[in-house]
Amino acid sequence: MKKDERDYKSFSSVAKSRFRPMASELGYEQITGIFYVKPRSGWYETFSLQHSSYGNPFFYLNYGVILPDDFPATRDALMAAGMHVLRRLKFEERGAFPCGTKAEIERSAEYALRAYKDLACPWFDKLTLEEVRELEW
Repeated sequence: MKKDERDYKSFSSVAKSRFRPMASELGYEQITGIFYVKPRSGWYETFSLQHSSYGNPFFYLNYGVILPDDFPATRDALMAAGMHVLRRLKFEERGAFPCGTKAEIERSAEYALRAYKDLACPWFDKLTLEEVRELEW
């Protein structure tokens, strides 16, 4: 897909509305259009959307944990904290999620929800605060 075939101006704006159902269903707070957090006992699970540089028509969905100095953390502290123990959800074993059009972002969000439930949620559910503290930072 060529850049001029894209039917939106801002990936973040389009992603924000397309990923809102996923965030809501999984109990995440949408911090920005591309950054989401869910509080646990002393830490946060998080996922973010990373749009490809240079305007390529794909993005990545990264997930991991935030272990703030103070819990609960403020919204600003969460945005500044950065994600640790980064993992990447793959789209149909290829890696990157397509985002050349609004429709592709919509399909990517639907796929992401199913894959996240299968892979990320069980990983998060097994973690405890003690294990998060022991993870390599």
